[in-house]
Amino acid sequence: MRRDELCDPKLCPDAPDDGNRCDHCTLDRLDGAQSSEAGLLIRRALDIRAALKLGIHVGLDDIRADEFYAMLILEDEREKLDREQLNPHGR
Repeated sequence: MRRDELCDPKLCPDAPDDGNRCDHCTLDRLDGAQSSEAGLLIRRALDIRAALKLGIHVGLDDIRADEFYAMLILEDEREKLDREQLNPHGR
């Protein structure tokens, strides 16, 4: 969810001098995960969520069960992130 915080080749001590990413870059691992079956499922769930927010009518018959459960997990994670941002020190 925070892709821009994962990698900055200018700051990574293991990055090659040519400005590319290091061999164990977390951003490369994220890219691989997003291309996996689970990553594509999450992308579909995010796309459906965006469509709903835009007011596009999507019924339960239009959503696969795995997409629906992925949407529930994403919503739960979004709520956790919101709580963390409101109370960053856990007090």
